[in-house]
Amino acid sequence: MAIPSSIHKLPLLLLALSSIVSLLAPPSTANDSNVLLTGDVIPTNGQLTNGDAAFVMQGDCNLVLYNNRRGFQSNTHGNGDNCTLTLNDFGQFVIQGASGSAVWNSPLRGNYTRGNYAAVLRPDGEIAIYGPNVWSTPNYGFSSTRGATSTQLMEVPTLTPNNVLFSSQVIYDHAQLTTRDYIFIMRESCNLVLAKRSTGIIWQTGTVDGGEYCFLRLDHHGQLAIVDDQYKTVWRSQPASKDGDYVLVVQINGQAVVYGPLVWSTSYGY
Repeated sequence: MAIPSSIHKLPLLLLALSSIVSLLAPPSTANDSNVLLTGDVIPTNGQLTNGDAAFVMQGDCNLVLYNNRRGFQSNTHGNGDNCTLTLNDFGQFVIQGASGSAVWNSPLRGNYTRGNYAAVLRPDGEIAIYGPNVWSTPNYGFSSTRGATSTQLMEVPTLTPNNVLFSSQVIYDHAQLTTRDYIFIMRESCNLVLAKRSTGIIWQTGTVDGGEYCFLRLDHHGQLAIVDDQYKTVWRSQPASKDGDYVLVVQINGQAVVYGPLVWSTSYGY
């Protein structure tokens, strides 16, 4: 879908409006404020946010991305009442009116594979849909008491929350991804750990002392790899998927999940 010329002409207005919207619109509460997963719902006047960007299901039924670039909108203002946005199991955004009827959906791209997808409001201010999921840690849920005690996690510094890793990005020794209750950390010992703050380790690669100065990288085949300073691969997730752009999401349900490849994005220009 082509972006309306009005958006191209009014980037400064979009920025100003996004500041107002961020004060008025509640975020989607199903996940962190920058992520929408298959089955999640953004309610009327709800939004995703990341920095100065906001992706808003407005009260007039128009879906609008406010950012410092060209922005995006579905052009559905006035087409329904109490509209909500969902991400379906084909990787499409779907706007529904109060009656449940579909008002708008994002286009399908490539193979129409049913599965679990993730829409991410990226740091560059664009929305991108990745999927389906190609790898994940086990789903232990919120009540896990496995592994280490919480006191063993006190050595881990709390960094600015960051719950996603994109293809070609790395997590260096002792750095981490975080969500509300969970930490995904590349430890000094070369062990990759997913831990719940209150109870300790719920999943790990078991690669303690597997190398020195290790880092974690997500490649363009959806695989995570732990690599040491001699560029030796210590551990790799399986299997490899097709070439493309992927994202690792640390979710509030206690799972780290790789989604991809990218199937739709506002950065495509439609």
